[in-house]
Amino acid sequence: MNRYLKQELKKAFAVPVSNPQKKARFLRTLPQPSIPMWQFLLTQIAYLRKRTLLLSVLFLLPVVSGGRHMDADTLWILSALIPFLALLAVTEGTRSTVYGMQEFEMSTRFSLKSVMLARMSVLGLLDAFVICALIPFYATAGRLSLLQTGLYLLVPYLLTVNGSLWFTRRFHGREALYGSLCAAAFVSLLSCGLRLLADIVYQISYVPWWLLLTVFLLGKTPQGIYRTIAQTESYVS
Repeated sequence: MNRYLKQELKKAFAVPVSNPQKKARFLRTLPQPSIPMWQFLLTQIAYLRKRTLLLSVLFLLPVVSGGRHMDADTLWILSALIPFLALLAVTEGTRSTVYGMQEFEMSTRFSLKSVMLARMSVLGLLDAFVICALIPFYATAGRLSLLQTGLYLLVPYLLTVNGSLWFTRRFHGREALYGSLCAAAFVSLLSCGLRLLADIVYQISYVPWWLLLTVFLLGKTPQGIYRTIAQTESYVS
């Protein structure tokens, strides 16, 4: 290739990286993808691992079976297992961080922030559907109100979500995965311990405290998700 042609190619494909203002102006001239939100969410569902979706749906197995084998202890068994439902959602939503793929994700059509938020939203909606479907069945089996049953399932779920997000922000790679697993295991053991050693906290008089804790964790969860996504983007900025 002759020298003149090389120079012309460099001019044609030159990217203004030296001057941040020119770079920003250049990026604004690039065509932005336009896609409906529902279609964007569907595309992200396709990237979720099928085993994660399957394991999440398996929590509905008692509902599908009609709850014939449920008794008063099944609620407490589920409250000890529900942290692992949260673990599945967080580890799948932050998979880019766990496997060090943030830089690759940021080079795709959509921003890393949009991708992570979409995947976490899909998994969060799936988990909300699962928990809402379980509440009436376990309320009947445990002879508790719908409010009590919902609180006893939501608190361990939200505790695990916030704990897993905290580990994801503090560690990278496999360490974040192991930290999230430890958070789920700790909350599971805590649920068992409270049931066996401090059963008094499940009495009706403590429901306001459970409600306050749930509201607090619900408020912390969006903040934790935002901070996790922002920190993930900062790693490769």
